[in-house]
Amino acid sequence: MNTWLARGRFALAYPQWLPLAGGLLVLIAAGLHLILLPGRETRIEAGERQLQQTERAGRRARIDRQLAQATPEQARLSLLERFPDEARLHAELGRLLELADQKGLQLSAGEYRLLAGKDKLFDRYVLNLPVQGSYRDLRAYLTTIRSEFPALAIEDVTLRRENIGASAIDAQLRLVIFFRHQGAR
Repeated sequence: MNTWLARGRFALAYPQWLPLAGGLLVLIAAGLHLILLPGRETRIEAGERQLQQTERAGRRARIDRQLAQATPEQARLSLLERFPDEARLHAELGRLLELADQKGLQLSAGEYRLLAGKDKLFDRYVLNLPVQGSYRDLRAYLTTIRSEFPALAIEDVTLRRENIGASAIDAQLRLVIFFRHQGAR
């Protein structure tokens, strides 16, 4: 018992600053992590939700303004203008292939089919593209084409990898581009 008291008095008389400073830093970090960060995370999430609501409200207001100013025929024509016509279709197909090359994907010969629409308003151009590349490059490509081509639908994506250690995957993409029929106006 006397040895413990002697050690305690010695430790108080000659403190070791490094372990004390380390312990104090650990306590401060734990306090910040347990007390400050949850509140900040909650405020950040609330801010993000508010930003999303503001963006949605802005988009709705913009659409409402456009629709309020336009007659039904103007609104119809405005909607149709978002879809490419046959003259722009070949340029969009070229841009699709160019984007694949930019994203580091290798395209082999694809299959292209033109399907006439039943309503005589839209036709569909169906593309079956065999693609080879990394998974990240493929995801980046699909994200890019969805944002750049609003008249495009990704109908099917089939992935195949030779073995689990292979970095490249073989993918089969079925894309559909909707475009205005020649007589649609």
